[in-house]
Amino acid sequence: MVKFTQSESHVLSLFSPSHEFEYDGERFKVVESGKPMTSKGEPKTDIYVKSVSLDNISELEFKISFKQENADFLENKMTAERAEQIFGPNWQSIIQSFTSSIEHKFANRNYVFKNSEGRTSAGSITLGWRFELVNKPGGDLSGLANLTPEQVLEVYAGNKLDVKKKNASVNGKIIPNSGVANCMINCNVSSLPSIQDAVDNIISIEEFAENNPDVYFVCKALNYRSFDDKIEGNRSLSVFINWEAVGGKLVPNLVLSNPLLVKGNAVRDKLKQSISLLGINNTCDINENNIASLQFVN
Repeated sequence: MVKFTQSESHVLSLFSPSHEFEYDGERFKVVESGKPMTSKGEPKTDIYVKSVSLDNISELEFKISFKQENADFLENKMTAERAEQIFGPNWQSIIQSFTSSIEHKFANRNYVFKNSEGRTSAGSITLGWRFELVNKPGGDLSGLANLTPEQVLEVYAGNKLDVKKKNASVNGKIIPNSGVANCMINCNVSSLPSIQDAVDNIISIEEFAENNPDVYFVCKALNYRSFDDKIEGNRSLSVFINWEAVGGKLVPNLVLSNPLLVKGNAVRDKLKQSISLLGINNTCDINENNIASLQFVN
């Protein structure tokens, strides 16, 4: 499978300035195209295209969200700000209802990895779980989000994104609302040899959202790598583990009640403080004498 960045570059190249295409029975010529950029985070638009009809009467603006057929993520670095934009003022209770529905799965997992397990490297200690929205079930810690049609549209379009993401920079200049997607191309680049093929595969973002109403939540682990003293980014956590030193033992306490307002660095710092009190440097030092239970140690 071609990498997404290569596929995206291919689609953008199809819409190079001066290239022509037919849309809704009219001929158009591309006058500007580029990838919208923001100083922090990403807009919903992957490819911005402005075109004019050959008689210079009509203008057409494609703000394309491009997803290959195997793509799954819709919101992969969920923050409190974005959660409120999607779910509204009760966003925390909504996310907590999702995570509470699978609380038993969090409780019955390994948290300490003396040995590697799947993609988790030896020496890892789980800090918590990020929160993402995807278009298909995402494994054990996943479930149907049951979004309203308005929420589904927001996930795809980004109408409520902050101003800097909505008014993204294209080719070095700010274009109002260029970061808000108004259409979708959802296919592999092998189906797009020409600009006309790309245009023929465009579907309005509203129609795409209506035809794809099922959105799933998935929680993905954020781990502290004790051998390297590193974590995989200071991500917002939907569920985190409050690691405490109690009675000479390391005790994990699951916290589901404060989603996305606690980040990885804070949980890591508390973990490091607790293991330091117990004389633990990394997972090699963890044993039945200094941890509450070996049930969550692999």
